[in-house]
Amino acid sequence: MRPGPTTWIILLGLLLVAIPQARGAFTLIGFPIEDPATREVVEEYTLARQLQTVRVIGTLKTTNWVLDRPPFAATLARHLHPPLESYHITEKGDGLYAVDDMGALRGSVRLVARAPERRVYLVEGQFRSLAHLLKLSGSMVFTLTVQERWEGNESYVEIDPQLFVRLDNILAHGILKILAPLIHGVIDRRVGNLTAAAQLVSQRLTQNPQGLYREIRTWPDVRPAELEEYRHAFRIVEDGGKGGG
Repeated sequence: MRPGPTTWIILLGLLLVAIPQARGAFTLIGFPIEDPATREVVEEYTLARQLQTVRVIGTLKTTNWVLDRPPFAATLARHLHPPLESYHITEKGDGLYAVDDMGALRGSVRLVARAPERRVYLVEGQFRSLAHLLKLSGSMVFTLTVQERWEGNESYVEIDPQLFVRLDNILAHGILKILAPLIHGVIDRRVGNLTAAAQLVSQRLTQNPQGLYREIRTWPDVRPAELEEYRHAFRIVEDGGKGGG
């Protein structure tokens, strides 16, 4: 028997169901994101947080200069804010960085998307609480939206961070209600330390870049190329003067 019109319709419907459908366009803070790992974290997150706005003195230009140099930014944070003295970032190339905080945080950070006022990062790795009571692995996407504002004659920058966390441990998903307060507490402490460091770094870079340069020259963990980039960016002259703005 030849199949009738109804049979063909049913067969066609089954065929369309069986064919993988293309996923729609995915955007994050205005960026079209094609990276599958980033999309997976955002769409299947374990928890998400819109963090409190961070306000630092300075300009968008200076803020971007620091953000474009994660290893040097970590060095500044270590020296200017002692709670982060164990925090290290190492460049691996192609926008990939290794992060190590004495084993408490170990993994990689990858720049997924960048614009002058927006950034998206993907973090993958492991985290342990200081008392080693909590050990989790997974991925995190965090976004930064940066805006320059003015108050009188002084400029400042507002940074709005957002994060999405996806845990690998299925058990952790099942007991998230129990773990959530602990995880949020860990996030708040780390964000608090990073915020304090960012404010100290921006203050020194804005108010006394020459004095900070003299300090940086004594730090053994600063590469000559980093020192030269700093000197050029802030127009520092070796005789103790400072070039024009």
